[in-house]
Amino acid sequence: MARGSFRKKAAATTGAEWSLTAVGDAIIGNRTRHLDRPEDPGFHELCKLIRGVDVASVNLETNVFDMTTFTGSPGAERGGSYLIAPPVALDDLAAMGFHLFARGNNHAGDWGIEGLRATTRVLDARGLPHSGCGENLSAAGRPVYLDTVVGRVAMLSLTTTFPASHRAGMQRGDVAGRPGVNGVRVKRKLELDPATYRTISAAQAAQGNPRLFENANLTLAEGTETRIVEWLDPRDVDRVLKEIRNAAAFADIVLINGHTHEPANKVTGAPEWLVAFARACIDAGATAYLGHGPHQLRGVEIHAGRPIFYSLGNFVFHRDTTEPVPADQYEVLDLPGATSMPHEYYDKRAGQTHSLNFADAAYYESVVPILRFRDGKVAQMAFHPVELSQADPPSRRGTPRLADKATGQRIVERLASLSEPFGCRIAWKGGIGVWHA
Repeated sequence: MARGSFRKKAAATTGAEWSLTAVGDAIIGNRTRHLDRPEDPGFHELCKLIRGVDVASVNLETNVFDMTTFTGSPGAERGGSYLIAPPVALDDLAAMGFHLFARGNNHAGDWGIEGLRATTRVLDARGLPHSGCGENLSAAGRPVYLDTVVGRVAMLSLTTTFPASHRAGMQRGDVAGRPGVNGVRVKRKLELDPATYRTISAAQAAQGNPRLFENANLTLAEGTETRIVEWLDPRDVDRVLKEIRNAAAFADIVLINGHTHEPANKVTGAPEWLVAFARACIDAGATAYLGHGPHQLRGVEIHAGRPIFYSLGNFVFHRDTTEPVPADQYEVLDLPGATSMPHEYYDKRAGQTHSLNFADAAYYESVVPILRFRDGKVAQMAFHPVELSQADPPSRRGTPRLADKATGQRIVERLASLSEPFGCRIAWKGGIGVWHA
């Protein structure tokens, strides 16, 4: 993650044209490289699209290491489940054409600090640029730089969704920082009407813990109606915007990968604080805000001539074959942690209406956008619809392929509907979604 020396941007890059693709969550666990052949055209042609751009970014939402040599243990907290992939999975993503790997997400610390460090070693050994995790908050929050023929690219990765123990800690002269993820904290308060506020406050006092809600990151407050109010910690916002301004002085292109599940995976609208934050990132110098997190598509916005993706959805979703499964995860579904087998966990999860059960087709449908920039602003966007083989058996389920015409039109029309409130108009044309400046 070395930084280059300060220099003024070369005049030649001012009017340069270049292309970008970015995809959402890669929960990858199976080999995919063997599918890149003409006999599997949906996958083969998808890879050709990705390889055809100047810069390609992916959210690596898993830990990557060899479990047979791993000396660590599962974390006490996980980002929903314990995700892990073999090192060869990175080779497959790189072969698909990805240059930049975002790690700022809620699964970065699933396997503890040693899992985070092991993943770093695997990425570094392959020379794959990554950002979003580090030995302390400063390291986790800094961008990675990639020198390309179209200019120098900076990529910063962050997450607003994470277990508290996964967040990296700030380094001091007298206390070492904590390894972890680049977390941007979401603050919350539960506002209650006056009568309800008095009742709940009395219940907290009687329980002996007047800060019960506050300790759960949900401060109790009196208001005029009952509602949950969320906002970003201004200290984290300031820290991120400083890094963006600094990156803009060192690079020609600045990409922000932002991972946000809030307010919930089933909600397709972006929270107001995320809209304000993404726009502030663009205003600070970001070329594009590449959002993901809720495992399905959210809308697209063009702000000051630059794109904001509030969620790119899933790109790889190998969530039904990930193993091993730690004992704690079996117990989430009331299975014996010491004796259950992975297939029993997945079978029971699939049969329950559970927060971990992603049965809706929207979780297996997304897009691969191809963006073309000119004079520092986006000039064209083409949205190639992708389906993740939900109907296939677990061994093939979750692997992306270009969608057929009927499925693709449904995906693009959903994205267009989600983007309409932002004034971004996407049309179905020639088998893809299209937008022009």
